Amino acid sequence: MKNIITYIETPNLILRPFQTEDAEVLKERLDDNLEIMMPWIPWAKNEPEPLENKRDRIRSWIGDFYSNKEYSYGAFEKSSGEFVGSTNLFGRRGKGTTEIGYWIDHLQSGKGYATEVTYALTKLSFEHMRIEKVLLYIDTRNMVSQRIPAKLNFTHEYTYRELVKGPSGERLKFQVWVMFVEEFEKVDKFEAVKFKTS
Repeated sequence: MKNIITYIETPNLILRPFQTEDAEVLKERLDDNLEIMMPWIPWAKNEPEPLENKRDRIRSWIGDFYSNKEYSYGAFEKSSGEFVGSTNLFGRRGKGTTEIGYWIDHLQSGKGYATEVTYALTKLSFEHMRIEKVLLYIDTRNMVSQRIPAKLNFTHEYTYRELVKGPSGERLKFQVWVMFVEEFEKVDKFEAVKFKTS
């Protein structure tokens, strides 16, 4: 898995690797979103963390990006520069695949940004990284997130149970959504996506 794209422009957003100067806004927005994120995102349980830890974490993400381990992008509104959320491309599901993860600030939800981000990273994977299969893993309780791959014509291949238990003691279930490169369909309203290297 190799990715040299460090700047993605979509109709409404700019995606770029986090920089250490983003630590303050990232901490502020994460702290404000924790209650909403806690049921869906395992690493949210490690929050909140001190600002300096957040800077260290961003340095780690930058190192991972340029050593082709995984790719973390901050998402910002193109018109205002406001922080929107964060998205990742993981290579942990095997050769020739990427997995997309994301979270969107609750103040920015309902604007279609998660769909826009997912489309951009899917297009990046297929057209710039020679990836053949893109996946999303979504908690079955998260009905809002399930709509995103469905809108982009991903296929819900299967649902599985995890070791982790939910608040009522039940095993958590995750849907696996899949798209192969030959199934990728360009979406007109997102077609203006641009990719650049630094």
